[in-house]
Amino acid sequence: MLNNFSLKFLDKLPNFYLKLTKKYSNRLIFGSNRSIFKGSGIEFIDVREYIPGDDPRYIDWNVSARYNQLFVRNFQEEREIPIFICIDLSSTLFFGTKDKLKIELLIELVAFIINLSYSLNERLGAFISFKNEFSYFKPSRNLGNSYKILHFLTNIYKDFINNKEKYLGAGNNIIQLLTRVNQSLKRTSILFFISDFIDIDDNSLNKITLLLNYFVKKNNELFLIKIGDPIEFDLPIIGTITLLDPITKKVRTFELSNEKIREIFKQKVLSKYEKLENIAIKSNALYISYLTNENLETKIKEFIKKNRAKNKR
Repeated sequence: MLNNFSLKFLDKLPNFYLKLTKKYSNRLIFGSNRSIFKGSGIEFIDVREYIPGDDPRYIDWNVSARYNQLFVRNFQEEREIPIFICIDLSSTLFFGTKDKLKIELLIELVAFIINLSYSLNERLGAFISFKNEFSYFKPSRNLGNSYKILHFLTNIYKDFINNKEKYLGAGNNIIQLLTRVNQSLKRTSILFFISDFIDIDDNSLNKITLLLNYFVKKNNELFLIKIGDPIEFDLPIIGTITLLDPITKKVRTFELSNEKIREIFKQKVLSKYEKLENIAIKSNALYISYLTNENLETKIKEFIKKNRAKNKR
């Protein structure tokens, strides 16, 4: 599977996401941030007569004195909104039991978002975290610059193939990633947060809630994308199995022939992700979960449908 990805998928990648975005980009309209914002704007247009209730800070005193009546400055509201892909890389992303690894699915999604932004003529940047290290890609409309994000991720993937030990021990860094993005943003943006959210607990979920709410208060558009694999919540009946935890690097043995144990495990995991989805909904973010055995085009259709429903609220 690894060789198949590195040799075949990467070769056909441009045609793959060009085909998808050509079909869907014109139908995928973002939410409220795609319209004119309230606020002071950034570009002076002209002046108009003062209306009671106008902000006195925008009175043009020179023009008012000339015509002996009050005039206020009129501004063009800010329309351009950069898009950022915010990726939380962890050791658990280098795992998959079906058609692909989770890191492969992540690369497919990033490719789609890149060409989506290009089709919409929007500037695209990225924040990527791994093992407490952060990589930043400045927003650009240039497709070549956006490709650097793909190259960065595919180089990590290829390095993983040759040096798997290097990619052990990295837990989810979503809290630090959210914090770093929040500190770095200078203007309203459209944000795609991508993670598998494996290594998170209730305390982390509470912190995620606070950070997402802060993003919303700053009028950002949020998309929370969870990447997963079916076996992460639906354990197979295979008797005794020994597994390596990629985060703690500990080896543990599990007995999976007990149906009760498998069901308890499944409900515990699903409960955690249900909490995550509820957090996204309460934060006015769009939440989508992608699994390695699911068809990307089908999930994109679901993505569009949910986004349309969100925008109608």
